[in-house]
Amino acid sequence: MRSRDELMNRVIMTIAVVGPFLGLLLGVYFAWQRYLFVSDIVLFAVMTLVLAMGVTVGYHRMLTHQGFKTYEWIRGIFLALGCMALVGSKPDEWAATHTRHHAMSDEEGDPHSPLEGFWHAHMGWLFSLKNYSYAEEFAPGLLQDRTVMFVSRWSLLWTVLPFIIPFVLGGWTGLLWGGVVRLFWTEHVTWSVNSICHTFGKRAFETSDESRNEWVIGLLAFGEGWHNNHHAFPRSAFHGLRWWQFDLSGLLIRGLEMTGLVWEVQRVSLDTEQAQRTRMQAMRSGMSDLRQSILTSLGSMRNDLAAYGSNMMPEYALADEQWVQWESFHSQAVARLDAMRESIAHSAYVKRQKLLQCQREAQRMVEECKTRWEQMCRKPVAA
Repeated sequence: MRSRDELMNRVIMTIAVVGPFLGLLLGVYFAWQRYLFVSDIVLFAVMTLVLAMGVTVGYHRMLTHQGFKTYEWIRGIFLALGCMALVGSKPDEWAATHTRHHAMSDEEGDPHSPLEGFWHAHMGWLFSLKNYSYAEEFAPGLLQDRTVMFVSRWSLLWTVLPFIIPFVLGGWTGLLWGGVVRLFWTEHVTWSVNSICHTFGKRAFETSDESRNEWVIGLLAFGEGWHNNHHAFPRSAFHGLRWWQFDLSGLLIRGLEMTGLVWEVQRVSLDTEQAQRTRMQAMRSGMSDLRQSILTSLGSMRNDLAAYGSNMMPEYALADEQWVQWESFHSQAVARLDAMRESIAHSAYVKRQKLLQCQREAQRMVEECKTRWEQMCRKPVAA
């Protein structure tokens, strides 16, 4: 069943990636033949703007990070528009995947980290179900949210509407530009936040990941490209923290706030910025000391583990099968310790949780190694 689901997901994602690209080529051909109308360009621009806001404002800043509060009918509109954008999944699943990204950003478990390759971060991660997250684990509260569940239940409707609407308004060329080409553009701009903004750009704040501010994506993704700002202050409704950091999504939220349609809008004060810088500097210093301490500890445990090797034959003969099993376990344990040390030593950012987890895992392996050796030798082994 799992392999069948994986195959189905790969087929769907191949269509989702290749189809809009072919639509773009067809649109370029028609434009070259002067079969492009003003209404097509208007449909493309309006559909791009409106549906992208469903993702940036609705899915991201409102639902996942709770950057502001609003009326339920406005929440429903934003979430439906986010679903119509077709760059993710149902709102509860999108929020779960993004929550997982923040919890494990640029480390093992991050669904779309460029540490596994630029194209993996851009769109390769979509082809494996292991990178998808569900609300039961990462956003269980959303399962009790009636508005979220309503939008999720009607996801099929929101999937077809972004193609029906431009077709009704602009015919076949309207469908091509307002539906298919629009989807190509929205897909790759959205995915660029995961890939480009964790690889290129500037870092205004020290964070425990590779998030960066990239002004081009900031413009194209309506403010989402100020990604380092966002990772430093996830709950902030505004990703552009300076006047020159254009954030169209933030301007929409500000406008809605002025009309009274949204409230409790989360902001970042200058004092908060300074406190974050001070906190991260202290954390960096402490993490550097902890990293070095755990690297030393892992090295010591590795030497301890390696001591239980083939040069320490038990006092009585073992069956070949027993000895093969022991050597297999022992070599795997030593290799795992070496891999952990290599990963920690060469990672630019390692979170405290991962360091402590590696230390606990290493301690368990050493203890299990000693226990197995004692069982083989049938006598206590010196610590």
